[in-house]
This record gives sequence, C-alpha cells and structure tokens, in this order.
Amino acid sequence: MKAAVLTVAMAASAAVLGTGPAASAAQACPANSICGWSGTHFTGMMRSFPAGAGCVNSPLALRSVANTFPGGVGVQATAHVYAGSGCGGRLLAVVRPGDRVPVLSAPGTSVLLTV
Repeated sequence: MKAAVLTVAMAASAAVLGTGPAASAAQACPANSICGWSGTHFTGMMRSFPAGAGCVNSPLALRSVANTFPGGVGVQATAHVYAGSGCGGRLLAVVRPGDRVPVLSAPGTSVLLTV
C-alpha cells in the first residue's frame, strides 16, 4: 500500500514539476531544425520548418517554437514568428539557434526562415 501511495505521489510531483513527457517534448524536434507546436510548452501537434525557406504560412496556429540549430559555428538559421499570414502583423518572437520559446504571446500564423 505504501509503495502504491509513493508511486502516485511521485507521478503527481513529476506532473507539477514538469519532468514528464511534456517537459522533454522539445527534444522531439530533430537536430538542426526549426519546429513549432500547436500547444504551449512544446505540446500538441508539431511542424518542422525548412531553414532558409523565406516566409512560410503555418498550417498550425503556433503556440511554442524551438530552434535546434547549434549556436556559434555553422548554419545560423533564425525564425521570425508573426501573428499574421504572409509574415505580416505583429512580430511575436525571433528564435535564434539554440533558442526555445515555450509560450508565444499570441498564436503564430507565419514564420520567416532565414540563414
């Protein structure tokens, strides 16, 4: 009985502290990629965007974004996330190599991808 209570308490702690699957979801973004999720904190449906593709309208309303390109030497891929389609409207985030934005202030509709 004590073991069952301890297991439940540990699972609840993991959920509160963010150590479960949702906390590591950004790792689901492949290396050297720019990814966006439909949910905050890298949850929900994920979409990968090609670096250097220019302006791309997202099929998902983006709520979080990660850039898994390494900073420093190499490809300096950057994503500019916009509230409007066609890379218009308010700029919500500039996501540089190694950056993660767990919560966008509004849904992202389009992404300008530069290298």
